[in-house]
Amino acid sequence: MKDKMYQMVTDQIIEQLEKVDCKDYNKPWFCVGHSPINLRGTAYRGINHVLLSHSGFDSNIWATFKQWSEHDCKVKKGEKSQVVVLWKFFRDADEETNGQGENKTKAVMIRYFRVFNSAQVDGVYARNAEQKFKDKLKTHNPIAEAEHFIASYLEAENLRVRPSDRAYYAGGIREHFGMPELGQFHSPEHYYSVFAHEITHSTGNANRLKRDMTGHFGDKAYAFEELVAELGSAMICGSLGLEAKPREDHAQYIKGWLSALRNDNSFVISAASKAQKAADYALQYLAQEEEPLQAAE
Repeated sequence: MKDKMYQMVTDQIIEQLEKVDCKDYNKPWFCVGHSPINLRGTAYRGINHVLLSHSGFDSNIWATFKQWSEHDCKVKKGEKSQVVVLWKFFRDADEETNGQGENKTKAVMIRYFRVFNSAQVDGVYARNAEQKFKDKLKTHNPIAEAEHFIASYLEAENLRVRPSDRAYYAGGIREHFGMPELGQFHSPEHYYSVFAHEITHSTGNANRLKRDMTGHFGDKAYAFEELVAELGSAMICGSLGLEAKPREDHAQYIKGWLSALRNDNSFVISAASKAQKAADYALQYLAQEEEPLQAAE
């Protein structure tokens, strides 16, 4: 029955590819500022973005001890700060061109500051700053079956999710997902299909199904893995009963990557085979829970 559903998904997407224009594709979520910011709303960049993004806090708002104090907020006892680095570049005109040439760097000043997340702080100002962020989100009711699927997969595979304005899967030592929140998506179905897309990517890890994950953005290996992930997402969503048939945005996304593979629908068939294995792998933990317990002898 499941194989029949997978084939139906593949056939319908191929049919949709002939009708949709990949240029019409719109990302199914909006950004609300999950990137780390200071109290002025300025986003941290470079290494500071990396350091603060991996801190483990749900809030994206950071400030120094002094800055919080100026707003009558108090850092909780025992909380540890995070270091951020500030570079200042001092430039001087090129003497050989009498100031008419390009400015050259004369000196670099490096300073560091210690900042605390709003979750580490008590005070009305901190709570109001967090609420302004939450007010941007839509109100969606979670879908129980999909939530259960995600939770079972994350627990079984020991994977974490970090709030982000980008949806991504990161392998390596600190394997994790980056995901926008449910309220950032146009609908719950969009949220779960994007999450299923990233989960499908994760099944290609060397510790799981060992797909070729070495591609770089724009090349054939990368495009093929994107086809696998999107087909896997449609198959997982179909298994969870989220969609009677693949949405048009699935086809638009796939067609965009198919152009890197010379618009050859045969690549969809090949990718569908790997997507089926990925969907089966991701859904196995739900299937295990549904198996009836054997009667004690």
